[in-house]
Formats: sequence, structure tokens, C-alpha cells
Amino acid sequence: MTSTTLLSSRLLSLFKNGQWKKEDVVKLFTALLKEFNDTNEDFYTWMKKILYKVEIHKIRASDLTLPNNDQFVDCASRIDEIIKNNEEKTLDEIMKEISEQKVIDERVMTEVKDIVLSVSECLSSSTAPHLQGIKDILFKLCKAVEKTMKMKPRLTQMVSWCFLVLSQSSQLVQVGTGEGKSCIVAMFAAYQAMIGKTPDIISSSPVLAERDADEWSPFYKEMSITVGVNTNKTKDSDLKKCYDCKVVYGTTESFAGDYLRQHFHRKDVRPKREFQCVIVDEVDSLMLDKGLEVVYLSTDVPLMESLNGILAEIWYIVNQLKHLDTGEILGPIQHLSQILSERIFENDNIDQLKVVQAAVNAGILPTTSSIQKQEDVKNVLKQLDNASDAQMVDFLMLFVRNFPEYDFKLYLQEPDGQIRKLNEISTSSVNIRQVSLVLLGCGQCRVVHLEEELMVASLVESLKKVYLTALKKEQNVPCIPGLRDLIDGKLQTWIENALEAQKMTLGHEYILYEDGVVPVDYSCTGVVQNNMKWGEGLQQFLEMKHQTKLSNMTLITNFMSYVGLFKKYNNIYGITGTLGDPTELDMLEELYKGIKTCKIPSFRRRKLYELEGLVIPEEKDWIRNICNVVKEQVYSTDYRGPRAALVICETINRAEMLYKDLDGTILKGKLKLYINNNMDNSTIVDKAVQPGDVIIATNLAGRGTDLKVCKSVNEAGGLFVVQTFLPLNVRVEQQAFGRTARKGSPGSAQLIVCCSHFSNFVKLMMTMVLNTSLASFCLGYLDTFTCGFTESLFESAVNLYKENPSSQNHEIMVSVLTTLLNLESFTLVKSNLDRAKEARNIVVKIRLSRFLKEEIPQITKKEELFSVYLEILDKIYENDCFSEERDVIVSSLHECWGPWLLMNFSEEKSIDKLKEQLKVDLQSAKEKLLRKESPSSMVYYYIRSGNKLRQNGHIAESIEMYTKAVEDGDYGEIIPQYNRALAIITKKDPGYIAQALTDLENADKAINSYKLHMRYILNLVKLSSQDSKAEDETLLTKQFQVKAVVLDLLKTNIQDAVMKLKSAERSGREIKLTTKHALFLIEHISVCYPNTTLLIEHMLDCSLTLLIEHMSVCSPTAAPLIEKLIRSQTFLKENLCSPNTTLLIEMLICFLTHLIELSIEIDHIISLGLDTVFSMETLFSFREYLSRFFR
Repeated sequence: MTSTTLLSSRLLSLFKNGQWKKEDVVKLFTALLKEFNDTNEDFYTWMKKILYKVEIHKIRASDLTLPNNDQFVDCASRIDEIIKNNEEKTLDEIMKEISEQKVIDERVMTEVKDIVLSVSECLSSSTAPHLQGIKDILFKLCKAVEKTMKMKPRLTQMVSWCFLVLSQSSQLVQVGTGEGKSCIVAMFAAYQAMIGKTPDIISSSPVLAERDADEWSPFYKEMSITVGVNTNKTKDSDLKKCYDCKVVYGTTESFAGDYLRQHFHRKDVRPKREFQCVIVDEVDSLMLDKGLEVVYLSTDVPLMESLNGILAEIWYIVNQLKHLDTGEILGPIQHLSQILSERIFENDNIDQLKVVQAAVNAGILPTTSSIQKQEDVKNVLKQLDNASDAQMVDFLMLFVRNFPEYDFKLYLQEPDGQIRKLNEISTSSVNIRQVSLVLLGCGQCRVVHLEEELMVASLVESLKKVYLTALKKEQNVPCIPGLRDLIDGKLQTWIENALEAQKMTLGHEYILYEDGVVPVDYSCTGVVQNNMKWGEGLQQFLEMKHQTKLSNMTLITNFMSYVGLFKKYNNIYGITGTLGDPTELDMLEELYKGIKTCKIPSFRRRKLYELEGLVIPEEKDWIRNICNVVKEQVYSTDYRGPRAALVICETINRAEMLYKDLDGTILKGKLKLYINNNMDNSTIVDKAVQPGDVIIATNLAGRGTDLKVCKSVNEAGGLFVVQTFLPLNVRVEQQAFGRTARKGSPGSAQLIVCCSHFSNFVKLMMTMVLNTSLASFCLGYLDTFTCGFTESLFESAVNLYKENPSSQNHEIMVSVLTTLLNLESFTLVKSNLDRAKEARNIVVKIRLSRFLKEEIPQITKKEELFSVYLEILDKIYENDCFSEERDVIVSSLHECWGPWLLMNFSEEKSIDKLKEQLKVDLQSAKEKLLRKESPSSMVYYYIRSGNKLRQNGHIAESIEMYTKAVEDGDYGEIIPQYNRALAIITKKDPGYIAQALTDLENADKAINSYKLHMRYILNLVKLSSQDSKAEDETLLTKQFQVKAVVLDLLKTNIQDAVMKLKSAERSGREIKLTTKHALFLIEHISVCYPNTTLLIEHMLDCSLTLLIEHMSVCSPTAAPLIEKLIRSQTFLKENLCSPNTTLLIEMLICFLTHLIELSIEIDHIISLGLDTVFSMETLFSFREYLSRFFR
């Protein structure tokens, strides 16, 4: 680009991006021409340097003119003075900007101004005894901030505080990024505490909550206000101590989770704290973008594990589907016999003998087969599995001739994967059963589906036939849904989510972290959501896709939405850098009745210079444009020094792609990646950005990240931000641009987006724009051509003036510049970026409308039902008749309530009808539980009740409960039979050894069956995978190996018991029974690992010592033990691992890792009801000896 072109682009930029009028640009250029005559510098360099200063410091035309005079005088020196003079705004200027919004009552405006003016005038003094009321409180708070934080609150911060204090209802304020929100929050929280309230402060992340609580603790201490933070606390006592504080910092997840711990799990964590007022940081993100997110505490529901088999089969099937370019979908590979069987046996009108005859005539059956033989139709159809394509076609033609209601369209698949129509077998009659098939040879084929919806319906129908037929129907259908109901009601959703999992992309919607799949909030915050899992099978399908550890589907039994939490507070106060557009503000005001909003000006004039956005059609050109722009900014020029750049990408994948393209073109050590909050990002967020630095990031850097910028970068123009995608909404865009031009420093930003990345809706809108009319296109092209021609004229005019600075050449140059600016202002067609933003805003409005009219009422209705359930729980805890088995009954009710909500909730049903139905159904469930009956088809109540009865010495009753579990159970008999054997041996009735042996041998066989089931699931997932990893390398394989080890440990325990029982039975000896916690299965680990070394045995002894310590706290689960093991493992890794790590340490870490995995799996079977394992010794029995002697 020539110097003249750069000059013209700077002048045009002032008009397009700097909001300068055309005539002011001309006047400035004319004035600078006159001033240049008095310098000895290069014309172009001097001119670009001056114009760059005007641009980057956001200098306005009015800043360079005298009062009552529109002439530009002494521009260069005045520009330098403006840059040096970086004073804060006065109170009058601040109040004037707020007044122009016309959202605050004049009386309040006057009062705020009076308070801030009175207090600010006294801050230089140590005391102000004449101040009273709010003024006195504000003064004391400001002095405390000054003393403890070594800074004085700014006027804008005091104004913000006043608006919050004086608001008669809930209040949200917009305070720009870098304007000191944490100070306003702390001062306002302290005020609330001083007037006797207990404010909760909600931050957008645990890191920010802990940072702010720690940073402002000296201030609170100075004000004699206790402060706590509720994140990362595992002990109930620590949480209770936290909530006893006046001010509590935390996240939405922790506040909602602790409410659920108190009211659902009945933990004593926040017994006295009321929901008085909440102060929400980044309020727009939490109330708008995440308003529908739900917090829930995990609940073990054994039923859900039994669904892993059907999920694996669904995943296997959808991975066999083939999507053609023409839009059709080929179903999974099947035998033609299977497809025909399904259709024949659903039609009662088919004469099966005609089917046999058709097979004979087609040459599939030998001619010796006659109709009189009445061959079984299924066996006849099986012969198709060995038939050629020609034989299959002949058979289908004869079939259609006999049964004209059928119509077959046949295709062959070409070597290139495309399908070619082979034949259509039809009659002239109306066809009501049309089937399209691709013949694959050897009796195999695929069904051709024209639409995904039809394909899903077909899969649902075929899978229901398999699974619902296999499950026995209840004689007396319970009101609480069971496994059969879940499959029947959710099968379609699971299939749809399997298809969705196929489309989702690693590094876009999710990442792989540690042992599993973790969602990424890519569209809004860029945060990796470690504590979130998708529901309805989507999480499990993604885990199968990458063969990570397989989790069970979650059945939600307790929950609280973000909206539900906020609505619990009497008053909501919020602060953010971006409140959003009027549509979003209107929605907030409608959702939270009485809430008010206002925007606080920045304390200094903001110097953000937004460059014109670019829409690039192709991704390759998009990458090149971004790389060129970044390199242009971070390298020095003849008019400025090197800057730094922040490139914000929509997804992790695109960030890594740009990083790869820029690598090698940016100086070594200057290119940095900021894409994952699980990584150590301290080198980026804790250190000042230096000249030449390029940070490639996701939205993780777009909200809440305060990048420190060094002095030399600010002098060169500040941080340059490139947003490389069309943001979800205007707030996300503003948050990204808010990373630069902070606290009065300069900065610039630009949108560079790619058409191919737009959503389908935006693409549709763009297509409509691009095809508006040929005339518009031609005029636009002509306009572009004319501008380019005029720029060349301007270049010639400038060169002519430089050679001969006459008045005539001066006039020519100014005239050409005026023409160039006029052409630029004559926009015939709105820019593609503007159109894309308009389309995006339409999507936002649609989403907000649905949010308000559909989604909020839906979650509100669910929360009302949950409140009813909590009331039912309250009565159970208050009623003494439940005291003996309260924990068992409550667990069983949780397992009733979860499926009930999943299957019975309906948007169409009124809340009153749903409440009534819930009360009736749960009352019925309670009555059954009191009669010692399971309220649903699930047997886990019987197992838990049996365990409780056995522990309390009611052995006979426990045997009855285990027997019911064995008789009614569809989902495995290992645990009830093992537990029944334990109870039988304990009771020692006549013939107990034979009874116990039967149960243990059956349990042993059930373990073998379950291991086969596990192998079946694993094989289905492996067959579905495109991953070339070796079998033993996947996390899923390792997980299933650990599961198998645990089953083998139990099997060893059972076989040992069987051996000793048989020995006692033969010898007439007595049995001495020893019971232990189920975790003691680990002591048999050497049997599963016969090559265990002495070192490992010693480690096992140490682990068993930990087990004994763990048992001393009487914990029913393995959680405390697992926590101890993980701490030991982490300590070894962090403190003892090095390049010279000894083999001993490596082995110890490996063993601890394996022990943790084993403990987690054993903890899982404990949750299924295996609370105790037993061992036996045989003892001499004198009575039995005499009995045998006399016989």
C-alpha cells in the first residue's frame, strides 16, 4: 500500500469509523497542510502520525476548535495536549450523561449529586462529623477503602453506590469494563450489612468469587463485617460457618446447591440465612444467557445403569446409517428376511402359504418343497439370506403379485457410494405399504429413508419391539414409571440425541478433559463447564463416540434454576459491563417485576476506536485477512511502535487453527493460546501484555478477563482486539471489545467474520441480501470502482501539491478529497455485516420471546412441582411413623419422584392438575412403602429395606425383602441373592447351608451373565468407533476392566464362601460368620493380580489401614476414602515426580490410581445395595458330631 493510499485511508477512517463529519475531515486536512509547511519532516510520515493520534485517542472535531469558532487552529499541539490531559470526568459531566438517559427520577438525581458532592469534598479530611445518614455511611466506606485498598473511590463509583442505595426496588446498573465494579459491590454489600441485612454476592466463576472475597477482606475487617466464600467447601461445618457471616461471596451453582443440600438432602449448611438481597456481578450473563441453566445435586438412581445397553445399541445403529449427498438416509445393514418378517407378521391378511410358494418359484427353495409341507414362513425367509440379488428381485416380484398392497423400490449401490435405481415392483392398485431398499448382496440390504424424521420413527418402532417385548408387563400397573415406561417414552429422544452427538465437534461444543467429555459454553463465555453434563443420553453418546469413561444417565430428583434462585430474593441488585439492547432490558423488567436499570458513564472518556467490520466469503481468505491484520498491528511502522493483539475465536478448534497459521510469522515467545480454563493461564492474565504479543483466545478472554497492558503498547495505540465471529448478541460483542481501551487508555477493535461460519438463519438472510437485485449489485460495483478511481486522483493531487504547493493545486487536492468523502457517504446497499447483525438480532428477539413465553413458564412449573415434593418430604421427616426406615423410604421416594417428573410433566397440563396428580401418586407410593411394598417396578427399595432390617437384627423380615427383590427384579439378581445368603447364614435355620449355597451359586452365575452384558456393551461401542486406538488404550476399555476386576473380587468372595459352606456341609461343622464393609473386597486384589509384588502387597496393607480408619467414621460410602487416596496421589505427583522419579514412586502413583478407580467402582455397587461382604470359618460342632455318630 502506497503512502498516499495510507493517507487517504486514514482520512476516510475518521469519517467511517471516527464519526467525523465530511466537512470536518476536510478542514482538519487543510489545517494540517498549513502546519506542515513549518516542519522539516517527511510529509506522509508526519501526516499519518498526526491522523493516527486523532484516531486512536478518539479525538473529536470539537476538541480541536475554539469555542464559538468552527476553525481548526494549531492542531498538532492541541492533539498532544489532549493526549497528555487524561483527567477524570467531573460530577456535573457524569450526572449530565446519566440525565440524558431519562431513566432516573429528577429527585433521585438531585439527591445523588448532593450526596456525592458533599462526601467528595470531605475525603481529604480524616473525619466529617457534620455528615449525617447516607452521607456519613458513604464517607466511612470511602475512608475504609482508601485505608485498606490504597485507593480512593472514584466519582462514578460513588454515584453507582448511591443509585443502588436509593433505589426503592431492585436495581441493575451498567458499569463499563475496567471501571472498578468490585469496589462498588464491596461498598454496597457493606452498606447492606450495616443496616442489618445479609447480602449474598454472586460472581460468574469460583475464581472471581474467591479472588474478590480475599482481596476485599481487609476492607470488611476494617468495617467489622464478617465475610465468607461458599465455593470449594466439602464439609458441612465449613459451609455453616460460611453462611453465619454477614456477607457471602459465591457462584449461582454454590448458592443454589447449598439450598438443595439444606432442603433436599437435609444437611445443616444454611439453617438461618434468609434470601434478603443479592448482588449479582455480570448480571446480564447470569440472568439472560444462563437464566435457564439448572443446578442439581447428583442422586444415585440404580435404574439408570440398566439403560446403558440400549444406549450402546442405539449408538451402534446410528453409526451404521449413511447420509447421501442427495438427502436420502440409508438405514443400518439388515437381512432382507428380517425386514420382510417385520412387515409380514404385522399384517394378519397375508396368506403365509403364498409366501412359501413365491420362494419356491423364485428358486430360493428347492422344487421338492410343496405347499402341503406348510414350511414355517420364518425359515423360508431365512433362505433369502443366501440368495443372490436376482433371486431377491424375483421373489419380491412374486410377493407383490400376491400382495398388491406392497410396493418395493429397489436400488443398487455403485462403487462411488451413490445409489442407482434398479427396479420398482408395484401393481396398479393403491400401495399402502411402500418400502425402498438398497440391495447389497448375500441377502443384505438397507432401507432408504427420505427424511430423518421418518428414519427416526422407523428405528423407534423396531427397537421398541425388541426391548418392550423382552421386559415383562406389570400385572398391576404402578403409578410410578419404571424401566419399561422410560424406554417407551424416551426412545425417540435418545435416538435424536445420538444423531446430534454425531454432528457435534470436539473442540467446538465440548472437549475431552481428564476421564470424560466436558461441555464448552463456546457461544457466550468460552468457559469449559467442568460441573455440567448433558442429559437425555447426549452425554453418554459423546462418551461412546470418544470411548472415554461411560457415565450413567442422570435422573434429576432435585433442581433449582438460575431464575428460580434470583426470584427467591426480596431485592436483586446487579452490575455488569453490558446490560444489552432495549429488547433484552424489556425482558429483564418483565421477568423480574419492578427492576430498574441505568448506565453509569466511564470515569474517563473511552478511547475505543472501532474499525469497519469485514465479512469474508471463504474460510481460507478469512484466515489470511486475520493474519495480515494482526501482523500489521503488532509490528512497528514509521508512525507508531509495535502494538499487541487479542484474537477472539468462537471455538477452540478455530483458535488452534489460527494459532497454527500465525506460528512462525510472530516473534518467538510472543504467540500465546488462551482457550481452556483448566490450563494454567497465569502467564497471560497475570502479566502485562508486551509489544508484539499475540493472544489467540476463545470467549474465555471476552468476559471478566482484565488484561494488563504495558505503557509502550498503550503509547503505540493500545491493545488491538479482533473478534473473528459474529457474536451471539450485542453484549458478547461489547464484552470482547471491552478488553481494550480500559481506564482511559487507547485501544481499537475490529470484527472479521466468515460467511461459512454463520448459522443457517443468518446465511438465509445473507442470501436474500446478496440476491436483492442485479441493479443494486451493479450500482454497488460501480460505486466501488468510482471510489478506487477517485483515490488514484487524490494520490495524483497530493503528489502535484507536494511538487508545487500553489493555491490552485491546494484547491484541486481539497476538491478531490471532498469527492472521495462524498462517494464514501453514498452507501447504496447496506453492508453485509450490518445485514448479518440484523439477522442475528432477529434470532435474539425470537430466542428471548421463547425464553419468556415458553421456557420460563416451563421451568417455573417444574420448580413449583419440586416445592410440592419438598413439602411431602417435610411431612415424612416430621412423622414419627417413618423414623425406623426414614432413610430407606426417602431414597425410594426420590426414585419415584425423578421418573414421575420425567414422564408425567407436560406443558399442556395445568400446574394445579399436575400438583394434584403428584400428591395422589406419591401418597399411593407412601402407602405402599408403609406396607413394605415397592411403589414401582424397581426392586432397590426391597434391597435397602432388607439391609436396614438385617442391620437392626430383624433377619427373618430382611430375608422376605430380599426374596421380593429376587422375584420381582428385571435388572439383575447378584446383590439380593448375595444379601439373602448373608441373612440366611446369620439366622441359621435348619437347612440354611443348602439355601445359602443355592443363592450364592445363583449370584455367581449372575455375575457371569452381567460380565457378558458388559462385554456386549463394550463391543457395540468399539464396533461403532472410527478411532484406530488399540483396544486396551481407551478409557472406556480400562473402565470396564476395572468393573470386571470388582466383579471378580466379589466372585472370589462368593466362591470362597461356597467352598467353605460345602466343606461345612460335608463335615458337619458350624459356620463362623465375619462381616465387613464392602470396601474390604479390595483385600482379595492379589487373587485378580497373581503377579503382585511384595511392594504392592505392602501398599495394599497400607491401603487397608486407611480402610480401617475410614470405617471408624462410620461412613456408608467410599467418598472420604477416595478423597484421601486422591490427596495422596496428587501430593506424590506434585512433590515427588521429576525426570529422576524412582521406579518406587512411579509404581506407588500407579497403584494409588488403580486403587482410586477400584474404590469408585466399589462405591457404586455399595449404592446398589451391597453394603456388606462376609467371610466364613468352619468350626467343630460337638452336637453335629454326636448326631452323625448315632446315625
